[in-house]
Amino acid sequence: LAQDFGSAVLSRAMTAVVMADGKDFQFPAFYQLPPFFTLQPHAGVRAKQLELWKQLISEYCSFHRLFIINLTEEPLFRNASLPRQLPFEARLALAEHLVTHSAALWADEVEAKEAPKKERLLVLWRSVSAWADLILQWATENALIGSVETVQGLIDGEAAQGQEFYGAPRALIMAALQELQRRNRATIFRSSTGAEGVKFL
Repeated sequence: LAQDFGSAVLSRAMTAVVMADGKDFQFPAFYQLPPFFTLQPHAGVRAKQLELWKQLISEYCSFHRLFIINLTEEPLFRNASLPRQLPFEARLALAEHLVTHSAALWADEVEAKEAPKKERLLVLWRSVSAWADLILQWATENALIGSVETVQGLIDGEAAQGQEFYGAPRALIMAALQELQRRNRATIFRSSTGAEGVKFL
């Protein structure tokens, strides 16, 4: 089984297959391989398998502008036409692979909740650094350097309409702002009323 899957991986199986539930997203041919939905025991084959899953998740989420996936509920992990689904243990291994390779963050950790559950992934189909650059570019172009903005305003405020980060989840905005803070280009704070804000530097 692992040998068959490894051969398919090495060939890259580039022919696309359109799935009925994909809303015109073209799934790669390896999504139709039953072994793709079983965590492979051979280390080399597993590494290729996880990398293909990473590629698929990134492209799928980018196509649908999907930011958060839930490991217990995400339909991408189920292929009804086989029918097969990725076991939860394999989903956790995949999630750790994504986080290790900077392709995702644990959403609840970004949101600074106590004892976060490892269930929701913030998928980084664009890197945190790239999202931070977009926000800083917007702040610069709108003469907001030195001014204070609310975090909520970046998410759904009128001034942010039309920006690629508009409508993004709080977890992603906070991750990008934390990156800007690490660069000394922003300071994140919480007001006396509890509202979160950022000052661009």
